[in-house]
Amino acid sequence: MNHTRDIPQTFWRDDRLPWLELRSTWRSRQAYKRHSHPQLSVGAIIEGETRCLCAGQEYLLQPGI
Repeated sequence: MNHTRDIPQTFWRDDRLPWLELRSTWRSRQAYKRHSHPQLSVGAIIEGETRCLCAGQEYLLQPGI
């Protein structure tokens, strides 16, 4: 997989909560380019890890953190 559009993922959105989205993916190894979301985007890391840049600081995100 070379493009984020090829990642098996599911988004949940509801018109009654336009400021919120939930995203689910499984065993994704694709890195995302730096980006932002206009709404609160919530995800949970069950396995593995990822890095997140927020307010100029990079964070390593792992399950349970």
